[in-house]
Amino acid sequence: MTKNFLPSMAERAIGRELRRWRNDAGLSLSVACQRAGFSAATLSLTENALKPFDPLDIMLLGRIYELPNHVWKRTAKYAETLARERTQGANGQHGLVELNAARDVDDAYLEAVTIRAFGADLIPRFLQTPEYRISATALGCPTYPADYPDRTAALQTRWTDSLTAAGGHGPTVDVLLSKRALRRVVGNPTITNAALLQLIRLAESETFTVQLTNGEPLPENSYLHLAFPHRQHRDAVYVEGSGNARYIEDPTVCQLVSHSFRALQHAALSPAQSIEVVAETASTMTDRGN
Repeated sequence: MTKNFLPSMAERAIGRELRRWRNDAGLSLSVACQRAGFSAATLSLTENALKPFDPLDIMLLGRIYELPNHVWKRTAKYAETLARERTQGANGQHGLVELNAARDVDDAYLEAVTIRAFGADLIPRFLQTPEYRISATALGCPTYPADYPDRTAALQTRWTDSLTAAGGHGPTVDVLLSKRALRRVVGNPTITNAALLQLIRLAESETFTVQLTNGEPLPENSYLHLAFPHRQHRDAVYVEGSGNARYIEDPTVCQLVSHSFRALQHAALSPAQSIEVVAETASTMTDRGN
């Protein structure tokens, strides 16, 4: 492990892609290491972006997993670009090859131990049902390549399962939702009702809270403040708005967003009061849908 190596979200996305390659190939960590000639520690550090990437290792893994050449070459080139920018002082955060934050975040929040989410106009994306998300896309929210919906649905299932896992092993999630976002009909009343009922169901978890607020800390539609378990993985803020999405990784900005979120929490309705309002709103959606 390189203790002073603090990977950017773009670099961490490469690690997740390498792990996805292995999982898609149906190989355990030990089998992949045996075929590649790596130690288990080396491959684990690589997949978790806890050490700099070696393009030759990416090439070797791509061949072991029997990927088309253009796939592993693209990832190796991306890693080289980020390494060059890091050397030049950019730290990989403003890449020549831009990270698709809207696609990456669905993997990122599965790794987080704490999530603070704010929705100004819509329910935050990681809490949207598939139907709600499709309808939100029609409103100009960031979307995915055409081949991504199946994987999105699988990630959503893993996510909701983690929140409702027995023993409180899921992440701690605090959600602030504007009253405007709560009452906005997305798609149709039936679709919006289903999304609100999911919020109520998730709020039954001990580690999940929803509060309603009139305040808006940022002008964008929504944001996620993500905190991760490993000390080399710094906090990040994912921001959506105006048809695009991006990560903010500056520690000072992340801290300011966190402070702003906590201030809004203190001024918001209590979780119990908020869920009552969500339930009442959901019932009106059912009436509209009928």
